[in-house]
Amino acid sequence: MKKLLLLLFFIPIIGYSQGKLSGAKQNLSSSSSSSSSSSSSSSSSSDDDDFVGGLFAEIFIDLFLFVGYEGLFGNLDARHFSPHPYYYDNVNGEYDFGAIEGDKRSLLNANANYFTANSIQGFETKINYRFIPVLGAELSHTSLFESNISGNTDHFNMTSLMLKYYRIRERSVTGYWGIGATYVGDEVDTTGFSYQVGLDVYALRPISLHSSYKQSFINDSSIDQLQLQLKYHRKKMGYYAGYNNYSLGGIRVDGFVLGAEVRF
Repeated sequence: MKKLLLLLFFIPIIGYSQGKLSGAKQNLSSSSSSSSSSSSSSSSSSDDDDFVGGLFAEIFIDLFLFVGYEGLFGNLDARHFSPHPYYYDNVNGEYDFGAIEGDKRSLLNANANYFTANSIQGFETKINYRFIPVLGAELSHTSLFESNISGNTDHFNMTSLMLKYYRIRERSVTGYWGIGATYVGDEVDTTGFSYQVGLDVYALRPISLHSSYKQSFINDSSIDQLQLQLKYHRKKMGYYAGYNNYSLGGIRVDGFVLGAEVRF
């Protein structure tokens, strides 16, 4: 009887010690059959996140079919980059309509943030280079780590390279979509297709609002990331706080971020 009680006590501890990141890597590296069996045990924690990810995907697909080519690409009216947001009295955001002294034809942006969600912490770094006002490339790396009850630390690393088209280039609003690839390291060791949409609204000096959604298809599963940020701009620097929601192979990880960015 004593052995049975000890067994019943340690089974949940062993299961819990696996951690979310370990379960996410297992789901992302599994085939459809094994992935479905492993994810069923965590369905109670991931159903809401799967619904959110599926809802976003459905909205963007419907939007793509509705707006068509013209809506996705629009026109190529001349734009220039202002030195930084809120530099001019009549230009809140990144883009200016005319070439004024100090405006630029290209923009380099470096960004780093710290993420925390209970037992999971992490860092994300980004380098975004817009070689022309309408088109740019972004390289990003996310590293998450989790200390589990067994004393071990699980790691989850992913790197993305995205080509972004800046569809909305107004004085107070920047909107974009992009496609690219995401590589997931560690035990997953797989590269998959990614797409992304985002919006920056420069509503009130010196504040802006950022929102973005990215989905990456890895094996028979996906990685979904929703970002919501409130930014404070001071010349070429930006400081922000916000909320990140990840779905890593159906495993939900959500928490808060603090970060900074600089423009060149």
